[in-house]
Amino acid sequence: MPHISTENPQPATVSSAAPRAQRPPRKLGLLPLVCVMYLVVSGGAYGLEDAVRMAGPRLTLLLCLLVPLTLSLPTALMAAELTALMPVEGGFYFWVKEALGPFAGFAEAYLTILYTAVDMAIYPVLFAGYLSFIVPLGPAAQIAIGIALVWLAGGLNFLGIRPVGMASIILTAILVSPFAILVIVGMPRLVHFTMPTPPLFGTDALGALGAGLTVVIWNFSGWENLSVVSAEIENPRRNYLRAVLIAMPIIVAGYVLPLAVSVSGTTTAAEWGTGSFSHVGYEIGGRALGGALALGGAVMSFAVFEAAMLWVSRMPFVLARERYLSPPLAQLWSTTATPGKSILLCCVVFTLLVPVGFVALVVLDVFFYMAALALELFALLKLRKQMPDRAGMFTIGGGRIGLALVTILPILTWAATFGLAISAGVAKRDFILAIVLGAFVWPAYAFCRHRYGGPPAIDIPPTSIT
Repeated sequence: MPHISTENPQPATVSSAAPRAQRPPRKLGLLPLVCVMYLVVSGGAYGLEDAVRMAGPRLTLLLCLLVPLTLSLPTALMAAELTALMPVEGGFYFWVKEALGPFAGFAEAYLTILYTAVDMAIYPVLFAGYLSFIVPLGPAAQIAIGIALVWLAGGLNFLGIRPVGMASIILTAILVSPFAILVIVGMPRLVHFTMPTPPLFGTDALGALGAGLTVVIWNFSGWENLSVVSAEIENPRRNYLRAVLIAMPIIVAGYVLPLAVSVSGTTTAAEWGTGSFSHVGYEIGGRALGGALALGGAVMSFAVFEAAMLWVSRMPFVLARERYLSPPLAQLWSTTATPGKSILLCCVVFTLLVPVGFVALVVLDVFFYMAALALELFALLKLRKQMPDRAGMFTIGGGRIGLALVTILPILTWAATFGLAISAGVAKRDFILAIVLGAFVWPAYAFCRHRYGGPPAIDIPPTSIT
C-alpha cells in the first residue's frame, strides 16, 4: 500500500521549552467515540425548527426519513471504508490528496475550513438564544455569553482528546433525556398520529425543497469528520465502523420521533423557529419539560461546539504540516499532545464570527460541505483502483452497484438543494455567495504554495500526531 507507514516520518514539532520525554497520547475508546460522533453529527433535534417553518411539517418529516438513506448512510460507509484503509491524522484530507493529487487535497481542506468556519459560528449564538428562553438576555449579553462558550470549549480541547470524550458522554446523556421524555409523554400523539394539514409543497416548491433539504442535510451531515483524528482513536479500523452502526439509529430516531410528536395535527408552521420544541414541551409536559428542552438547546450548542472543536482544530494543524500554513501551527503541547496553537487560532476566528445569522450560515455551510464530500466520494472510487488489497479491512458491499449508489445518492441529494438558486427567497443570494467563495480555491492554493512551499513531491501521511 503506497504512502502508508506505521510511523510518522515528519513528527510535529514541540515547544522548545518542553522536556524530551513526552507522555504517550491517550486514545478515544468506543463509547466516547460514539458520543462524540453523536454530538458532531446531531446533538438532538434542535435546529430542525427552521426546516419546519421554511418547508412545512410534511416535507420536513419526509426529508428526515429520506436523507439518512441518501446521504448519511452512504457517507458513513465511505468514512468507515477509507478510515480502515488510511487511519491517519488528517483523515479525509489525505484520502483526497492520495487519490486526486495535491490541488484536490488543498481544495478539500479549503472547503472544509469554509464550512467549519460558518458552521462553528452558529453554536455560540444558538447557545445564548436558547439560554435567553430561561434567563432574559439582551443582545450584548448574548454576544458575551457566546464568546465565553468559544473559549470554554477551546480550553477543554487544550486538555486533550480524553477529557473531550468523557465530557461528551455526560453531555449526550443530558441531551437525549429531555427528548426521550418528550417522546414518552407524547406517545399518544405517535400512536394516533395525525398528518399535519399544510400541503407537502407550497407555491414555491423548488425553494421549499431546497431550503428544507439544506437544513435537514446540515442536521444529518458530518459522519466522516472524526476521521481527522483517526490517529487518536483506539483501533480506528474497527471502532469507527462500530461507532457509526451504533450512532446512526440513535440519531435518526432522535430526529424523527420528537418531530412526529411535535407536528402531529399541526395546522400551520408559520410560528415555528428556534425554541419551538420547548413550546411543545410546555403544551404536553408542563413547565418542567419545556424548561428542560430549552436548557437542552443551550447544552446542545455547547456540546456540539466542543465536540466539533476536536476535529476542526486539527485542520490548521494538518495544513501547517503540509506546508500550506505557518509552521508554528504544527507544534504540539508536550503535556497533552494537542495542537495548542491551532486550537488557539480557531478560538480567535470563531470569536470574530459569533454575530453571524443562522439561515445564511446553514446555506453556506451545506454548499461547502457537499462540495468537499463530492471530492471524498471521487477519492473513494479512485482509491478502490489504486489500493485494491483490502484483506481484513471493511469495504462497502454490493460490488459496483453498491459503490455506485454510495457515490451517486449524496450527489443527487445535494443537487436537489440547487432549487435555492432559482427561488425567490433571500437564500438565493446566500447560494450565489457560496459559489463565489468556492471559486477562490485556486488563488488561495497558489498563494499558500508560494508563501509556505507546499508539500514535498513524495510524503507520507502521519498515522500519529506524536
